[in-house]
Amino acid sequence: MTIDQAALGSAVKAVVAAAHADDSAALYRAVMPPTGTDAPPAEVAAWFGSLVLHLALTAATASDLERGCSREAVSGWIGEVLGPLPSPALLRAADPARIDHVDAVSAAAACSRLREYAVDLIRVGLIEPDEDPDQRAVDAHCAVTNDKDARIIVMAMLGRLAPGPGGRG
Repeated sequence: MTIDQAALGSAVKAVVAAAHADDSAALYRAVMPPTGTDAPPAEVAAWFGSLVLHLALTAATASDLERGCSREAVSGWIGEVLGPLPSPALLRAADPARIDHVDAVSAAAACSRLREYAVDLIRVGLIEPDEDPDQRAVDAHCAVTNDKDARIIVMAMLGRLAPGPGGRG
């Protein structure tokens, strides 16, 4: 199966615009395969996998990071752009009647894991041309492509890291 590169490019632009606008409905529309969700599962998975990689490459290109830089450098850049990860206390404070401490700790850990996926995916765009992606990047790509919740959150993160319409966003 081949991916329509024009459709992929349009989807990347739409995801970036939706992420910068904090428009969840537009984000969900932007990530959908052009053939719709009725396409064969392998085709849908290939679309999501390609879109995740293109978003990661777009974000990597937007950074001022050097090729071959450390995970810590990428993580630091993401923290500068997106801000710090939410703490369990901050998450719980959003709705203390519904969110208990255990749920807040679990949600904070999930946020951290998803940000680490973004770090590993962006590093794909920063490796030397003759270098293969490391196993963390492969694992992150598989995890994000195969988990619909992780996929939309990481795509939104990558979209926010890419330059928005008219510049950085």
